[in-house]
Amino acid sequence: MMGQFWLIKDPLQIKDRVKAFERYLQDEWNWDKPVAWKLEEYKPKRSLSQNDLFHVWVRDMHNHFKKNGGFTGTEEDLKLMIKYKFLGTEDVIVGKTTVPNQVRATSSLDRGEMLYFMEQVEAWCIDLGVKLTKPQNSEYYKIQRG
Repeated sequence: MMGQFWLIKDPLQIKDRVKAFERYLQDEWNWDKPVAWKLEEYKPKRSLSQNDLFHVWVRDMHNHFKKNGGFTGTEEDLKLMIKYKFLGTEDVIVGKTTVPNQVRATSSLDRGEMLYFMEQVEAWCIDLGVKLTKPQNSEYYKIQRG
């Protein structure tokens, strides 16, 4: 389930963040449901390099399927289907409304989760005979090479 997010990078930010959290609870929270406050280490989201390469891969897959038949949708359609296949769905909260079963966005993934997702996509493509671009300067290629 998605929710609000408050990042604290410096102890001087604590009071402001706690006040913002309190305002959110008072003004926005649906009190039909309890709220939990979980402290955890912040992990940066997927990198731009990972995101860019994934979009290149979607284009590679789309070109392959278009050339070899079997898929008539757009690149966006294919991207949505791939995310559904490997990431699944989640409920998204917008204000006080829950929108159920939305395809999970790659922007919600951290770098490790995005790497795992890309490895799954790559294995699937290998099985289907789809050749994916893997630039040697990409973060994905560098991580695989160690």
